[in-house]
Amino acid sequence: MKPKNPPIIRTGQLRPYVKGTEAQIDQRRGLVARMLDEGATKTEIHSAIREKFNIEWRQCDRYVAFVTGTGTRADTRLAHAHAQTYRQITMRDHYLKLIKMYQDAAKR
Repeated sequence: MKPKNPPIIRTGQLRPYVKGTEAQIDQRRGLVARMLDEGATKTEIHSAIREKFNIEWRQCDRYVAFVTGTGTRADTRLAHAHAQTYRQITMRDHYLKLIKMYQDAAKR
């Protein structure tokens, strides 16, 4: 699907910003979770995510912060909502469950 208006490149940006879909964002967060589970460093995560999805390093940082729960309170609340809408679970339990889900999907 072609965007209606071409994206604008603002001062300091190298390429235009296009917001990812929910499915793309979930896929990226899942990859970050798997890489963290495997013990990847921040640099390794950045290079893999930037190469695979063609996004800026700042967005990589946001995905890492979301997965690790070190982001803002809003990010933490979003992570809980992302995990389970109706009841609160600990961040650790959520990410263990998320990592297992992505590992199971990778086996198929």
